[in-house]
Amino acid sequence: MRQLYLTLAIVLLAVWMAWEFLIPIAWAAVLAIAEWPLYARATKRFPNHPGFLALGFTLATALFVIGPLSLAAVSLAQESQGALEWFQHVQQIGLPMPAWLPAIPLAGDKIAGWWQQHLADPKGAIALLGTVSAGSILGWMRSIGGEVARDTSQFAITLVITGTMLASGGNINGKARLVAQRMFGTFGEHFLERMIGAVRGTVNGTVLVSVLEGTIIGVGYWVAGVPQPLLFATFTILLALIPFGAWAAFGLASIVLLLQGHVGAAAGLFAFGTVVMAVGDNFIQPSVIGSAVELPFLFAMVGALGGLAELGLVGLFVGPVIMAALLIVTREWMGPDVAPAPTRRRRRGPIAVKRRSTG
Repeated sequence: MRQLYLTLAIVLLAVWMAWEFLIPIAWAAVLAIAEWPLYARATKRFPNHPGFLALGFTLATALFVIGPLSLAAVSLAQESQGALEWFQHVQQIGLPMPAWLPAIPLAGDKIAGWWQQHLADPKGAIALLGTVSAGSILGWMRSIGGEVARDTSQFAITLVITGTMLASGGNINGKARLVAQRMFGTFGEHFLERMIGAVRGTVNGTVLVSVLEGTIIGVGYWVAGVPQPLLFATFTILLALIPFGAWAAFGLASIVLLLQGHVGAAAGLFAFGTVVMAVGDNFIQPSVIGSAVELPFLFAMVGALGGLAELGLVGLFVGPVIMAALLIVTREWMGPDVAPAPTRRRRRGPIAVKRRSTG
């Protein structure tokens, strides 16, 4: 018993010392678990160079993450001056009302009247947009730059930990299974295996499908004539990591086309984005994931959004895994005779993994 208390005290002390690095460690664990199958195949082919392979995988991870973020940051900085000039132009002469706006059924006249009063009239535009100034936009850009710099430093630590975990993955996996088996018996080893599958399924089902959906919708941006289609495509990929985020991205692009008077292109883009999201979320994502735990929509959404609020971007992956762990423990406690309630496949979220057969 004294040894147990000593172990618990040392673990708590270690957690306290590493508190500031828990998020990078969580990120690194998620990345290492997701990349491990590819890394294991590479080490079988080149067994004498595990260190170089771990370094290569770490650099590839850095390029995959930093590339889109850098493109988005540079594009945002380039477009900020144009956005500022547009705001100043609207404040000076107003924003003309689109000719099609009054033709909207039922609410067209009311919307057109509001537009004329608050946007088309320079005085109304100044009253509505008067709080937007060069100082506020520049301050917003500085805050984004500070967040990017802080996250970049954390990501550098994450990459170092990821490379170390990959290089020592076999040893870490063996010890983790041994600890789980000694602490919880057969259930512990089975639980650890299910959690590894849930993490891997979360990353595969979210990141890969989000990149695919954002790229295809990006082609739609280019065909429809959306300004800065590459920038919109990049933000669509990033926002697709969040439940319903991609819908906001191509919905905003459709609104931009509407404001430019391209009604047909806007409707076509929104319909195209809807089809891409429906196919990706209901057919491609389940086939990419393919194992471990079936997480109901409500649990997945709460896990993803709650994890995002508490842990940042890594919470999009850790949150649903925690909810999956809750379901696994609950079902084990309830016993094998209690069948889980049927769930509907959800439209958007980081995890929708099918339960593996235990028989």
